[in-house]
Amino acid sequence: MTLSAPVLASGGALAGGVGASSVDGHAGNETTADESIRIDDSLESSDGTVEIVVRLEEPAVPDAVPTDDADAHLADHAEESQEPLLDYADRTAGISVETEFWVANAVLLTVDTERVDLETFARFPAVEAVHENFELSIPERPPSNATALGATNGGESTTTDVTTTATDPQPTAGLELLNAPAVWEEYGTRGEGVRVAVLDTGIDATHPDLDLYTDDPSDPTYPGGWAEFDGNGNRIEGSTPYDSGTHGTHVSGTIAGGTASGARIGVAPEAELLHGLVLRETSGSFAQIVAGMEWALASEADVISMSLGSNGRHDALIDPVRNARDSGAVVVAAVGNEGVETSNSPGNVYDAVSVGAVDESGVVPAFSDGERINRSEWQTSLQSWPSSYTAPDVVAPGVRVTSTVPGGYQSLPGTSMATPHVSGAVALLRSIDPTATPDDLKDALYGTAWIPETAQARSETEIRYGHGIVDAETAADALVASDRRPVRTTAGESAETPTDETSAGLVTHFGGVVIVVVTVGLWTLRSGFSFPRDDP
Repeated sequence: MTLSAPVLASGGALAGGVGASSVDGHAGNETTADESIRIDDSLESSDGTVEIVVRLEEPAVPDAVPTDDADAHLADHAEESQEPLLDYADRTAGISVETEFWVANAVLLTVDTERVDLETFARFPAVEAVHENFELSIPERPPSNATALGATNGGESTTTDVTTTATDPQPTAGLELLNAPAVWEEYGTRGEGVRVAVLDTGIDATHPDLDLYTDDPSDPTYPGGWAEFDGNGNRIEGSTPYDSGTHGTHVSGTIAGGTASGARIGVAPEAELLHGLVLRETSGSFAQIVAGMEWALASEADVISMSLGSNGRHDALIDPVRNARDSGAVVVAAVGNEGVETSNSPGNVYDAVSVGAVDESGVVPAFSDGERINRSEWQTSLQSWPSSYTAPDVVAPGVRVTSTVPGGYQSLPGTSMATPHVSGAVALLRSIDPTATPDDLKDALYGTAWIPETAQARSETEIRYGHGIVDAETAADALVASDRRPVRTTAGESAETPTDETSAGLVTHFGGVVIVVVTVGLWTLRSGFSFPRDDP
């Protein structure tokens, strides 16, 4: 897979051979070039007209700002900080403003390098970097003979029958491994009230197993759950739902597909599904992906699912992921299909949920990426990150995954297929507790993921599995327990807190196990349960 991803200069000196020795600052102050500004090596050597993305300083979203207001906070900061740059572009021949962004504080410009030296942009106080409008793509599909660490075939098969029916549709093997049906039963939810935005190649909204948030042209909110973006990140007006390939329809089905195939294929079939076309067949630009993320956040998406990426470390994708998190959305992204000691951005950004693949037996296939990442390998200073971490964070079913494609169904392998399983699991958790933050949801996923005993002794286990295989049921139990709130029991009745004194939460599980969660301290547990006990 060849990608035109940015290689940022490490802060080398910028020459001063620019037509003007300075440019106007925000308040009319003259500034000189900042030698710490990063400019892509490829851009510094380019001739003629080029597209550049100028990155400006990001605001810190204060903890006191509610997630519902974070979008406005980011947009206001972007508007103010971009003003001097936009003013300069408007009055300078050789510069055209294409698109302005806020989830990444960035401006896409077309620049005639014969008339404007790119080093000019290093003279603006708020500018931090200049990079290409680089390409991201869907992970390269594993070969049909891909194996799970030499043991399991990861091949593919196709059927075009969209009329199959079953009186009692059964979940796919992937949903069973994920324990999604147990969540449906125990918590009485299939993702209701949660919006999941898929950013991919598009969607066949006419498929009998798929329903967009709205695909009815008579609906006053139409196209509602659909948007398409061009290479500059501009929304294409009048676009109607379609799939430029098959990938987007497939991942959408795994998240929210129904039972028209005769099987249950969607992890969260009642979730509100949105789809943003940001990839044309297989690839799209940085501007397209960021525009899609902004649209998803503006549409109040709880989960942003991206089975796409670019191999290596790409600092340009850190801010969009972090800002989406601060706005209340969980970003779930594929780790990639290049194998061990590799990973893709944005999946390998610490604030995203990075997803690798396993087969039906819980074994990681050879194609699934995995590596240990040191914080120092990123050029951006990120003191809130640990000094090192692994990608993927978790793994999920990604071998022989049957889901929707335009006109039918197809069984496919890949971390692209694993990613929507996790996106659906997050939707289930958010439906159970709408007040949970992205960090709450990730803690529940990571803290309950498991690794098969047969794999625990292998030296490469940590970087192949991350925290382990997602278990939606135990993650839901952990989320509810940590939240200390009344929950649904296995009988479907609300469980009350044990006493007013503890304000603790009570969770019942299959097999009669009861967990009582209390705050730190010394407590006396007295008989207050509605079942007999033998001790006095």
